[in-house]
Amino acid sequence: MNREHKAGEIQTAKAEQQVPWLEWAASGIGLFLVLGIFGVIGWQVFNGATTPPEIIVEVDTVAPVEGGYRVLFLARNTAGEAAAQVEIEGTVSKAGADTETSRVVLDYIPGHSERQGGLFFTYEPRSGSLAVRATGFTTP
Repeated sequence: MNREHKAGEIQTAKAEQQVPWLEWAASGIGLFLVLGIFGVIGWQVFNGATTPPEIIVEVDTVAPVEGGYRVLFLARNTAGEAAAQVEIEGTVSKAGADTETSRVVLDYIPGHSERQGGLFFTYEPRSGSLAVRATGFTTP
């Protein structure tokens, strides 16, 4: 009987213990992080984060440099997925002259971001017809 009485005291002592506040705080932080991760994933699914890259190239400035002209451009990825090895091609056409082509490869353009680059030409780009465009990419 003495033995049963001691076992009953131990169970009563355990039932009266409260969960420490630090344990509640850690549980709350964990719940917040898990819900946040699910929220970000859900936001990406519904806001087009899985659409293939769409690269738009715009000419920024044209400046003379030693030996020719430099054309700075802005390449924008308006879609959600990233693009790697993005090839940008620029051409300058002049009446009565051959078309001059310049190419550059941008390593990486994340989704919904932009990168700046430059092309070099020997012809004056403003005196002819300047066209700059993206010609290809790979998926990272």
